[in-house]
Amino acid sequence: MRILIVSTRLDRSETGLCQGLVAAGCKVLLATIPDTNTGELRKAGVQIVSFSVRHRLDWKAARHLAAITAEYQPDIVHAMQNKTLAVALLGLGKTRAKLVGYRGTIGHLSRWDPAAWLTYLHPRLDRIVCVSNAVRDYLLSHRIPAWKLVTIYKGHDPGWYTAAHRSELAALGVPSNALVVGFSGNMRRVKGVDVLLEAARILRDRNNLRFLLVGERRDSRLERLVAQEPVRSRTIWTGFRSDAAALTGACDMFVMPSVAREGLPKSLVEAMAQGVPPIVTAVGGMPEVVIHGQCGLVVPPKSSAALAAAISQLADNPELRTRLGAEARARIAHHFHIAHTVQGHLALYRQLVSDT
Repeated sequence: MRILIVSTRLDRSETGLCQGLVAAGCKVLLATIPDTNTGELRKAGVQIVSFSVRHRLDWKAARHLAAITAEYQPDIVHAMQNKTLAVALLGLGKTRAKLVGYRGTIGHLSRWDPAAWLTYLHPRLDRIVCVSNAVRDYLLSHRIPAWKLVTIYKGHDPGWYTAAHRSELAALGVPSNALVVGFSGNMRRVKGVDVLLEAARILRDRNNLRFLLVGERRDSRLERLVAQEPVRSRTIWTGFRSDAAALTGACDMFVMPSVAREGLPKSLVEAMAQGVPPIVTAVGGMPEVVIHGQCGLVVPPKSSAALAAAISQLADNPELRTRLGAEARARIAHHFHIAHTVQGHLALYRQLVSDT
């Protein structure tokens, strides 16, 4: 098969997908903005063509993609973001290639929104890869046909990650004897970081707890909570870090306190892959990954008391942390491995080609 992947950028899982497809015998052309990461793909046999997209109605990009497609003659065109999908739908027209989109989030889709008909509601779109069953259910609620939707988890490989040394946490201000609760992500309202900070306030008597928050602070409500004790002296804010996965890998537990619209957070899988026991809310696709009591703890969303109780449970029981962490790593290695992602996409592509 000849596969054209269109992306403004690739995350680690998508890079692994491209490599796995080539290893399986597919010819893969990646249309993207070349950067330092594309060298790794070239070594694996992925062809790279320079391609950029400014917005969903970028007709120049659409014409460029049409020219790339006409020359390459792919069997499958897989667009990885909203704007690359919109441009692909603008530019590909009646080409014989099957068109696949990707959906990783819940929310912000409406049949009354013209932008939705440029992407996920467009009749030309052949399939949509959903990052979780929760995302699939969300799209079903918008009357997208079930036959168009396929759940393929974004797999990882524990071998990709090396946890930071605790000395690196110490350099950020984490005491050597602290129990570290980690979080990683862009701190928008839906991420529930305010709930986590309220849990930190509830746990004021636990002097050995520290909360390591990695990512950009995009929720203005957090400013008030940050100014209060004990939150102010027990939280470490790093801002954006390219080594976010390594930092959370060095934590004693990982928390994802989302309150809505969570597809399947990459940072959760990265932490689990490194054997860090997770605490998550019962939101979106997270309960599909974290089985309560087996490889982590699942608590109700928006409940700082329940979140504080779960943190206390892990803080008080090092044996439980060790067991849940080991099971978390095993769950990623056995059920959410990149090899399963590659096989899922191969099966989808083969089905689409056989239906031609």
